[in-house]
Amino acid sequence: MKLISVDYYLNWPVTIKLKNLRSFIIANLEKKGDLIRWSIVDIQNSIDSFGTKKLRIKAVLAN
Repeated sequence: MKLISVDYYLNWPVTIKLKNLRSFIIANLEKKGDLIRWSIVDIQNSIDSFGTKKLRIKAVLAN
């Protein structure tokens, strides 16, 4: 098993409520590999008028 550390950016749309954010992040990270651990490092407000936020996530994946 090989572990890979990734720095991942993910857009957080307004339609995803806070209580569903965890499952939204996990679903997106699992597309990259088997998820071991993850954490939100930074949240930035977007400049666009849609109100999306950009999440910076550090994760460890197994391939």
